[in-house]
Amino acid sequence: MEKKHLKNIIENLHRELASADSIDAESRALLQALAQDVEKLAGDTASVEIEHETTAGQLKNAALRFESEHPKLAMALGEVIDALGRLGI
Repeated sequence: MEKKHLKNIIENLHRELASADSIDAESRALLQALAQDVEKLAGDTASVEIEHETTAGQLKNAALRFESEHPKLAMALGEVIDALGRLGI
């Protein structure tokens, strides 16, 4: 059930990313890469621990970075972080 919830949260992140107009190309590329990493981690529980920590750290940094200019996007990233934590990722 938790993975299905994570999938829904990831879909929400993609929607927020698509609707955010004022994100520069570099930030958009970073967020898209992070979303792909999260999808990969969610589907592969045998991934290397370092990869999990790196992705989680990048997600947290991205959420902080977008907090003031893109609060919905930051909230979507926070939901992904929380869902990954509940999965033990």
